[in-house]
Amino acid sequence: MPETLFRVTLETRDGRRALTAPTEREAALMGESVMRLYEGQTLTVGFSVECADREAGSRVAF
Repeated sequence: MPETLFRVTLETRDGRRALTAPTEREAALMGESVMRLYEGQTLTVGFSVECADREAGSRVAF
């Protein structure tokens, strides 16, 4: 079983969601999918991105 390289944690009014993915692309897509649930709404979101590659983490956060 491959080690998960990316962990994205989103904190919304509905609670905390921890997303894990083996690639940068999958982590970003998963985060975007969660954010689409709130499309058109005013929302404050806290988040963190954990991974071994700082540049990749910055791209996912962006």
